[in-house]
Amino acid sequence: MKIITRNQNTVTTLVGITLLAVLLFLMIPHSYGIALPFVYWVNQFLFFILMLGLTYFNTKWLAPKLLFQRKYFQYYLTLLLSCVLVIIVVSKLDELLNVSEEIRRTAGLHNAPQKEGHGKLSVYFYIFLIEILVLGVNIIGILIKKWQDEKNKRLQVEKDKIEMELSFLKSQINPHFFFNSLNTVNALTYTDVALSRNALKKLGKIMRHVLYNTSNESSTIASEIEFITNYLELMKMRSAQKVSIDFSVNIVSPDQKIASMLFLPFIENAFKYGVSTQAHSPITIKITEKNQSLVFYTKNKVFERTVNDKLDDDQNHGIGIQNTERRLELIYPGRYSLAINKVDGFEVQLKIDLDEN
Repeated sequence: MKIITRNQNTVTTLVGITLLAVLLFLMIPHSYGIALPFVYWVNQFLFFILMLGLTYFNTKWLAPKLLFQRKYFQYYLTLLLSCVLVIIVVSKLDELLNVSEEIRRTAGLHNAPQKEGHGKLSVYFYIFLIEILVLGVNIIGILIKKWQDEKNKRLQVEKDKIEMELSFLKSQINPHFFFNSLNTVNALTYTDVALSRNALKKLGKIMRHVLYNTSNESSTIASEIEFITNYLELMKMRSAQKVSIDFSVNIVSPDQKIASMLFLPFIENAFKYGVSTQAHSPITIKITEKNQSLVFYTKNKVFERTVNDKLDDDQNHGIGIQNTERRLELIYPGRYSLAINKVDGFEVQLKIDLDEN
C-alpha cells in the first residue's frame, strides 16, 4: 500500500508558485516589448504577494470552511469579493506608485492623450483574469490534495486493520503453542527428570525466539529454521520410539525476511495427528528455496483420535491452520499457494514468492 507523502504536496505547491512568478515577472512584462520602469517591478512583486495571500487564504480557510462543507454559494461569493478586494488594492498601489504614468513616460507616450476609464477597466479585467487562472489552478490543487488525503486515510485505516488482525491471529497462535509445549515438558517430568530439564532449556530458546525475534511480525529464514529445529528436538524428547522425523533444509538466502512462526501450525498438526504409540509414525518436513520462492513441505500419517483429543480439537477450533491461511492472505496476497492433501495421510505444500516486486 502506497501512502502519498507530504513532500509530493510541497513540490506541487512550489511548482504552482513558480508558474505564478513566471507569469507575472516574465510572460506579462515581455508582452509589452519595452524596457519597464523600476516601479512596475515593485508593483508586480506586491501583486505576486497578494496572489500568494489569496491562494493561502483559499487553501487554509475558505476551502475547508466552505467548499468542503458543501456551502458552494458562500464559498464562491467570498472568493469573488476577495478578488474584487485584490483589484482595489492593486489599483490603489498603481495610483500610489504612479505606475501607469511611468510606463507611458518610458514608452515615450507621456504627451499622448490617455483614455482613463477604458484603460483602467482593461487593466482591472486583466487582473481579474489572472486571479481566475491562479485560483482555478489553486482549487484543482486543493481538490487533488483532499482526494489524496482521503485516500491516504483509507489506506492507513486498512493498514491498521490488517495489523490489528495479524496481531490478533498471532496472539492466538502463541498461547496455544506455549500450552502444547508446556504439556510436552510436563509429560517428561513423570518419565525422565534429566530429560525434562533439557526440554526446559529447549523451551527457553523457543520462548526467546517468540518474545524477541518476532516482535516485528517477521524474522529471517535462518532464525525460523533454528526455531523449528529446537521445536522438533523438544518434540523428539516426548515422542514415542516409533516416531521418525525427516527434517531437511536447502536455503540460499538465510537472511531473507519472512513472516514469523508461519510454518509452526502445520508442524504442530503433524505431531498432533501423525503420532502413534503402536504404529510407525513417519513425519517429513522439508524447507527449500529456489528462484526467489520458498517452499515448505510436510507429510504425516493420520491416526485415530481419542475422545478427549477430539474435545480438545473442538475447543481450539479456529486456531492453527485456519489462522495461518488468513495470515497468508494478509501478508502475501497473490504471492503464495497452499495445497493440502488429505488422501493417504496429511500432506501440505506451501509456496511463497519472496520477490515483492
